[in-house]
Formats: sequence, structure tokens, C-alpha cells
Amino acid sequence: MGRVILAAVIILFLINFTSAKVYKLSAFDVEINLKISDQPATVFDFPPVGRIKAATHKSPLDINLTLDAIHQERLNSIIENINSKDELISLLKEKGNIVVQLFVIRLIVIAILGGIVGASLINFDRQSILIGTITGIIIVLILSSMTYYTYDLSKFNDPNFEGMLEAAPWMIGMIQKGLDSIDQLGEEMQLIASNMAELFSKVDTLRPLSRVTGDLKVLHITDIHNNPVALPFVEQIVDSFAVDLIIDTGDITDYGTPLEGELLRRIDDLNVPYIFIAGNHDSPDIVESMREFENVIVLQADVINIKGLVVAGVEDPAAKSNQIKPLQEEDMEEYKQGLEELIARLKVSPDIVITHNFKLGKGLLGEIPLLLHGHDHVFKIYDIKGTTIIDAGTTGASGIRGLQSEQGIPYSVALLHYNKEEEVNLEKWSLDVVDIIKFYDRHSGFILERKLINDKEMDKEEGD
Repeated sequence: MGRVILAAVIILFLINFTSAKVYKLSAFDVEINLKISDQPATVFDFPPVGRIKAATHKSPLDINLTLDAIHQERLNSIIENINSKDELISLLKEKGNIVVQLFVIRLIVIAILGGIVGASLINFDRQSILIGTITGIIIVLILSSMTYYTYDLSKFNDPNFEGMLEAAPWMIGMIQKGLDSIDQLGEEMQLIASNMAELFSKVDTLRPLSRVTGDLKVLHITDIHNNPVALPFVEQIVDSFAVDLIIDTGDITDYGTPLEGELLRRIDDLNVPYIFIAGNHDSPDIVESMREFENVIVLQADVINIKGLVVAGVEDPAAKSNQIKPLQEEDMEEYKQGLEELIARLKVSPDIVITHNFKLGKGLLGEIPLLLHGHDHVFKIYDIKGTTIIDAGTTGASGIRGLQSEQGIPYSVALLHYNKEEEVNLEKWSLDVVDIIKFYDRHSGFILERKLINDKEMDKEEGD
């Protein structure tokens, strides 16, 4: 009896401390690990974002699944050769079953070795080897059977979130509902964007202005928040309206993780220059990911002359960290002063200043012609002290969470029309018109609005 007890103790010890193993699941490297627990649960760990946990079974084990790596080239290859999401799910299930079988076999080997060692502590002989082997197999069978027959996947309908995922319970809801609605929404938005160009061409014949379409078109986008619909929508607008330049004022991601950076690859398909400043939801990892795209220009307290436009900008102070945290006032003031000093060193005022948070550019009002920003998720266009301020709202409808909003958060962009004008024998760009494009959802439709800038026929806002 003593040998059986010792064998069982060593087996459980080894399972608790040596069961971890990384397996290749198609394009993903996933670590499986077991821990003895009096509150058993299945834990999905997504470092550094956080974890999702649910009490799914009765056996005294925590099942920990950690996403260790994503192989982008392999993932692209799989997607290219898969015809539907159902086929992809079937492939992952097939690979997953193989991984589980390999893990159980490894567990049996660990248990047998542990059992033999434990039983042999009293006396090493054939009987100890037999007792250790049988004890190991029985323990693995008991744990496996208890897990299999009590496992309830529906417990993930109401899981616990830890880490940054506490702020994102929408993830599980989106997984359960699938991406069919997003695919359909994306297709309808692309169709609407195509129709917008035709509609504006008809509006042009009615307008009193001599020039309503610019020689240079700049698309202001902001706060995509990792919404999978946003970039296809932007791409279609770029093609439909012959956009020359994109300016993104930040929060292109939700948590600033490298995984989200991989999801931005569609930016490579935009065949126009793309100026980007990081928002408070972005991070150094996202900035580096953006730098990898040939068409992207990342501004970090810098000035660039592109297509004759002088653009100055500074990233959000919170983007210097991989942690999402409230902005410190001292950091805000430091970056604000840095931007003001940058502008003061220029011989000529820049055509556009871009920030994520309005507060960073507030001190420049009256000194610059145009300030573009985001952060507030509400479209605004107004004038203070002769400076035009435009907040494009949220091009991603506040992220995937916006898809669940009952109020209907609009996908919004601003299309800036610039024309050349003579000024002291020099050609200078003049912002004449801003087209406001808001799309609510497939039920509510879209809103198109045109603001005339040079004629100052837009709302003015005084003070702060």
C-alpha cells in the first residue's frame, strides 16, 4: 500500500510541474499545461493581453492553454487554401484532436515514470515497476475520464476575464456569433462607399462653388480600434474618391499588442501615403509594426513635407508604454510643450498639425490653419481663433464593441479637398471643402455632408 501511495504522490507532482508542452496547431504554437487545483477550470492565456477562465469540468485539474506564437506566413498560406470558415474550423478541430492525443500519450509516459520512481523508493524490483506502471495508467485514466465526461463548454458563455481582457467581454460574444455579420457589413459598406462617389458627382452639379473637388484629397481617419470592417471601408473610399493621402490620428488598435499588429496587414494594400501618429491605445510594438509598411510614415514629434503639404504631429504620451493606463498630466504637458516648441522652430506655419488628443494641440490655436485629432469618438468640425479643428470621430465605430451598441455608433471619416492658390508668387495649398461621411449600420444608412472652409460657412466654437 505504501508503494501505491508514494507512486501516486510522485505522479501528481510530475503532472503538476512537468506536463507543460508546446504544440503546433496549424499556424499557432499553443502550450498545454496541467495544474492540480481545488477549483478546476480551463484557462486561455493570451500574453500580454490577459486570460479567459471558466469552470468547465470536475476533475481536480486546471487546463491552461497559452498562445505562444503565431506564424504569419503559415497562417496566410492556410487562409489562401481554405474556401470557408467552416473548413478552417474543421481543420483546427482535426489538428486539435491530434494534439490532445499526443498530450495524453505524453501524460501517460510521465505518469508511468513517476509511478515507477515513487514505488521504487521503498524497494526497487519488478513488483515496484509493475505497481508504478499500473498506478500511473489508472491515475491518467481517472483524470482523463473525469475531465471528458464532466466537461461543459457552455461555461464559456459566462467566463471570467483577467488582465486587460477585463475590459473586453465582447470577445467571447463575437466568437460565438461568428464573423458572418462582419463580412456582410463590410461588403455593404464597400458598396455604399462606391455609390458615394457617384452621389457627390451629382451634388457637384447643384453647388454654387466654382471648385468643389480638390486638386489634392486628404482622407482623415481615426480611432479604428481594430475593427475588421474599417480598413476595407477605407480602402474602398480611397479608390472611389481618388484619395491622395491618408492621415490617421491614432488608436488603430485596442490594446497595442503584437497580435493586433499582425491584423493591420491590409494597410499594405492602400496605394497612397499613410501618415500615422500613435494614440493612447497604441504602443511601441504597434509603432514598430506600422513602420514595416512601405507606404506608412510614422510621426513622433516630427515634421514632414509630403505632396507640398507640411504636416507636423506628435504621438500620444500613453503610446510610449505597452500598458493601457490613464494619461498623466505631467506627460501631457511635456508633450504639449514639445509640440509647441517644434512648431515655433519652423520658419513657416505647417499646413496641418495632427495629434490624437485635442489637448496636445490646444495651445496652437490661432497660430496654425488646421488641427486634426481623434480620441473623443464624436465627429466635430469647427473654428477657433482662425484655426479649423476636425475630429473624424471613429472610423472603426469604437471598435468591435461598437457592433453591439444599441445607439448605433457611426463609422466616420473626413475627406479634405485642397486646391492650389497663388500667394506672393508662390503656390500654396488651400483647404476649401471638407466632406463628412458617416455610416451608421446596414439598417440606418449613411449621412453625407459638405462643409465650405474658405467661405467660413461652418459652425464656430468659442473658448475651450
